[in-house]
Amino acid sequence: MQYPAPPPGGRPAAGRGGGIGTAALVLGIVSLFLLFACGLGTLTAVAGLIVGFVAVSKDSNRGRAWVGIGLSVLTLIVAAALVAWFFSRAGVCMDLPPDLQERCLEERFGVRIDVP
Repeated sequence: MQYPAPPPGGRPAAGRGGGIGTAALVLGIVSLFLLFACGLGTLTAVAGLIVGFVAVSKDSNRGRAWVGIGLSVLTLIVAAALVAWFFSRAGVCMDLPPDLQERCLEERFGVRIDVP
């Protein structure tokens, strides 16, 4: 017994096609690199999470979407750890008068700050 062919333009097989899952993966990868460029990775990580969950709900490249979600979450965890580390080192300097803050930051981080 032969079954009739599916109608043309039917839904593609699950996990095939659809670039939403791939977009989530790309955003997750890019987030890790952009994190160290003035914290821009946090923005792309949030976008990666949103796109990743949309891809999972639409069943579009679920594997890539889950990896993108994982990389985005990893980026946000690393960003939170970096912010906590920075404020643990620089928090003491913020209570000082403005003329002493610069010198305190230079001593804490071992760098020279040239402010015009």
